[in-house]
Amino acid sequence: MSVFIVGFGAGIGAFLRNELTSLSQKIKVDFPIMTLLINIVGAFALGIFTAHIHNGSLLLFLGTGFCGGFTTYGTMNMELSQLWFQKRFVRCFLYFALTYIIGILGFVVGINL
Repeated sequence: MSVFIVGFGAGIGAFLRNELTSLSQKIKVDFPIMTLLINIVGAFALGIFTAHIHNGSLLLFLGTGFCGGFTTYGTMNMELSQLWFQKRFVRCFLYFALTYIIGILGFVVGINL
């Protein structure tokens, strides 16, 4: 049963990520800002869910499922690789550093709320 709980949450998270990404494509920014924001918000939400949800099934749905489907390690790595191969090293490093540093801080803040 837990595989269905995680799968349903992941589907909702992935759908929401796709919708937000589609909206952001109308804005021409020379930086993968939407993936960065999605990953930071997802880390923050996971921190909140981890700290405050003690029901195993709900945590599977929201934490593993929704946050796992909403955030995106694969897209981030593709965008990092594109920046690297375009020799845009400063943006590549900035994107990498911001994703991990602010993502970890978001998770910690979420747990401590």
